[in-house]
Amino acid sequence: MNKKILLASLLSGLILSSVSAEAGLFFKKKKEEPKKQEASTTGEIMPEAGAELRVWESDGPEGEFLELAGKKFEEKYGVKVQYEPVGMTDSIGRLSQDGPAGIGADVFVFPHDRLGEAVSSGLVMENLVSADRISSDFMDAAKIASTFEGKIMAWPLSIETYALFYNKDVLDSAPATFEELIDFGKSFTDKNNNDFGIFWEVGNAYYGHAFLAMDGGYIFGSNGTDASDIGINNEGAVRGIQNMIKLKEISVEKSGDVSYAAMMGLFQEGKAATIINGPWAIKDLKNAGTNFGIAPLPTFDGKHLRSFSGVRLMGVSSYSKYPKAAQLFAKFVTSDEMLLERYKLTKQIPPVKTLLNAPEIANDPEVLPFLQQAQYAVPMPAIPEMRYMWSPVGAALSEAWDGKATVKEALDTAVKTMKEAMNAAK
Repeated sequence: MNKKILLASLLSGLILSSVSAEAGLFFKKKKEEPKKQEASTTGEIMPEAGAELRVWESDGPEGEFLELAGKKFEEKYGVKVQYEPVGMTDSIGRLSQDGPAGIGADVFVFPHDRLGEAVSSGLVMENLVSADRISSDFMDAAKIASTFEGKIMAWPLSIETYALFYNKDVLDSAPATFEELIDFGKSFTDKNNNDFGIFWEVGNAYYGHAFLAMDGGYIFGSNGTDASDIGINNEGAVRGIQNMIKLKEISVEKSGDVSYAAMMGLFQEGKAATIINGPWAIKDLKNAGTNFGIAPLPTFDGKHLRSFSGVRLMGVSSYSKYPKAAQLFAKFVTSDEMLLERYKLTKQIPPVKTLLNAPEIANDPEVLPFLQQAQYAVPMPAIPEMRYMWSPVGAALSEAWDGKATVKEALDTAVKTMKEAMNAAK
């Protein structure tokens, strides 16, 4: 029996016959287990006697929240939680070494595009205590991002995507549709004077995905997990990029004329009326004194743009000596109450649908638009073949924008290049 299955079996022995529906599937056959008395009379999982947890999370506001959550968890369950600052991009690599040595974290945080690696390496336990809540209450992008081979393996903490920034000295309000923006941009744009209706990194596949997927295009299968099913050049993808090209009338002439620094500079000067960017731009714009607003990406042809999203996940280590306490802690941290506490400290968007209406978020003009856009976002695929997508698709977007190829020709070339690279890597 491998470690993951062993831990799952161990955990399943601690639930009463009155467990909730979400946990009952794997606990019903364990009603007579000797550790039955450790469960509460409410059917809730209870931590092991003497359990202590080590938790890894990035330094800064994220770590401050984990320390707060640890104190509240100890008050409620009597389990001491030790926080250690470990960057989320480093946690999986470190756990692969420290886990087998018995000095790794019980609970750790990592980006969703590393989930496949974490599961394949046997580092992370399946979510055995709140999979149903994640399926029903969390945004689709968060649910997909925490799922591997049909099983929910983690707990989503936050979601990040991009939106439309507009300069309030130029536009009183954000356009609801790209058709409206084009109408405005026809009179505002003066390419010889570097005045543009919209500006973004045209040749960056991260942003181009929003157009490519707005009408049925996709990267790898419907959930980003099937490398044999590439939907970058299907009819929907072609229509989406053809719509993107319509914006050339009010934007740069050549894709190579765009850089992040140029975009930010023109926007701050009021020479770019709108830009597509993420929440990471807010601090710089505030420091520059820019009068700006944020809105979800406008619709195009009545369709919502499907931006890429990144999801921050919490996982339970397969090497944990206290899997019940660890799973309970992850469930506790991702409750509505605690995710709101986390939002107050980090300003990172909790990926729970009902929290869209929470006053703390609904009244925050710098957060709500990203949360609204996140409803239509698609998590970046987490499979290894993703590495073969960025360069070919970025090149295709540039080729089509610059008029060096039709949209269909450019996207066909991207798919051909991706397949050749994937075959060469086998």
